[in-house]
Amino acid sequence: MVKQHFRYSASILKTGQLLGALGALLTFMLGSLLLLELPNLNDMDLTQIYKDDYGNVHFELQILVIVSLIGTLVAAANRKVKVTLDNETVSIKIPKLTGLGLMGLTTGEHRIPLHTIRKIELTPVTGFRNMAQAIQQSRLSLVTDSKTYLLQPYNFLRLGGPDHRMGLAGTFGKPKVRVETIIREAPLVRALSEAAGEAHVATTSVDRTGPLAKHFNLLKHRGMLIELTLLAGLGAYALIDYLVLTNYLVLGDLPIWPFVSAGLLAGALGIRLGRGAPGAERLGVAAMLCLVASAATYPGVQRYTLITSPEPVSVAYEMTETAHFEHSSYPAIDQRSSNIQEYWKSLETGTDVVFSVHDPVLGFALVDMSPVYEKSRAFYRTQEQ
Repeated sequence: MVKQHFRYSASILKTGQLLGALGALLTFMLGSLLLLELPNLNDMDLTQIYKDDYGNVHFELQILVIVSLIGTLVAAANRKVKVTLDNETVSIKIPKLTGLGLMGLTTGEHRIPLHTIRKIELTPVTGFRNMAQAIQQSRLSLVTDSKTYLLQPYNFLRLGGPDHRMGLAGTFGKPKVRVETIIREAPLVRALSEAAGEAHVATTSVDRTGPLAKHFNLLKHRGMLIELTLLAGLGAYALIDYLVLTNYLVLGDLPIWPFVSAGLLAGALGIRLGRGAPGAERLGVAAMLCLVASAATYPGVQRYTLITSPEPVSVAYEMTETAHFEHSSYPAIDQRSSNIQEYWKSLETGTDVVFSVHDPVLGFALVDMSPVYEKSRAFYRTQEQ
């Protein structure tokens, strides 16, 4: 038998469709950044592509970089996962740092003589409604005289062979009917079945318990439905109002108690609404509600300040040094890291600059920087002429 090499893939989707989905997500993120953050492309400074009005890198880009870095590290680790099969042995190489060990799978380097394999057992999972989860949770067990090796049956691609993975449409369907057939036809399973001819191949279906087991439907639980609605509403508010309030600068320290109170209240409400649901779903959704409520508190306290102090006060700050402003009754305004340094340098030290300040309500003040940014844009337009 010709030696066969198999590499690991964390995704069960074909490479083209996976890249297409990631590309669509990336396009959506960059598109939303351009539409929401950069509405006036004609007057745009190139630094606005990656910096906000305060000179900080856009939050969306920071998240994108972090996700990309994590994805690159995971992909690099997964490429070292290999299984090699020849006439006499099965060689397994799975670095422990890949994280597969956290799933209870075999890690490390192993060389298994074929004649020691007594049974090849497939364990398709039928407790999931989602095909992708059912396949990812299914297992391939190599039972030898002294040890059992546990692998994912579907996630290994034969080098030089066709890509057997499914497309996006294939992830929908009834796992209980299809998952056993799908993993039996996987390249690694077929190759092992042919190579270890004396080994008995068995299939034992398992109804896995877990968040989606026993066909528990969150949407059919009234309390869970309310929680999911709150999650969607709070998440949408946090994102939208955060983007709307980007022209406002917080002066002073934000109080901690609104964040803690909102998180505790949301968590307690989530646990209360989740009565009657399985423990994993009840605690998991309540924890997510707690986090989202805390995140929504950030734009919430700013919006509350604007509602209770709707009319800003014109306050003349003295520029004690370039882009740094002080006032005897208000916290200092530090713009030394902003991306409009040329504008600030055009002002002389000691000059009074008027800012629109909303008086403190919860211990911090808000500065409406829109008039300042409008003046800076006019300054840069003059410079270009």
